[in-house]
Formats: sequence, structure tokens, C-alpha cells
Amino acid sequence: MLDQQGNLRIIVKKIKPLLGIAIEGGINTKHLLPRIINIHENGAAYEAGGLEVGQLILEVDGQKVEGMPHQEVARLIAESFAQTDKSEIEFLVVEAKKSNLEPKPTALIFLES
Repeated sequence: MLDQQGNLRIIVKKIKPLLGIAIEGGINTKHLLPRIINIHENGAAYEAGGLEVGQLILEVDGQKVEGMPHQEVARLIAESFAQTDKSEIEFLVVEAKKSNLEPKPTALIFLES
């Protein structure tokens, strides 16, 4: 569901033992906001749909992640998913291209030896 700023609110039901997302970024990295870099096909996130590789995470269960270091964001996501008193985890995300909070992407160069 889109909010007024064009952000997506994604609900992931905890129907699998694994959330199944990998992230990069955080205030202590070159990517200030955490971004999804992988979604595992056996995880709850894949099953729920909506989350996509490249999206920037703005909030986890209503808690803003801007300004948090990578390890803190990863811990917040893991602890939120592990909470047994809630049957779902909520993400507020935005497509990277719709955000002006991120630096321009860098090119990857592969060298052959």
C-alpha cells in the first residue's frame, strides 16, 4: 500500500521460520539507508511478495532506520521477526530511484586475470 510520499508499506506474515532477506547499508557505510540486496525463495518475505531487491528500507515495525548503523538495522529486523507475540513484521520501503537520500550508484568493474 502506497502512502502520500510514494512509500510502500509491506506486511510480511511470519509463516516461515526464515524471513529471508539480505540487506546492505546503514549510516556507517556508503549507502546511508539499508537496501534489500537478496530475497531468499524459501523465506517469508518471498512468500508475502511486495519486497524487492533494490528497495530502501525506511522503517521496520514503525521504527525509523535512517541514521542507524548496519548492524543495528540487521538486529532490529532479526529481533522484530523473532518476536512471537506478533504474527507479522511491517516494512516501509521506497524504490531507490524515488529516493533522493541515496548517493548515485557506482559502477562495478570486473577484471579478468
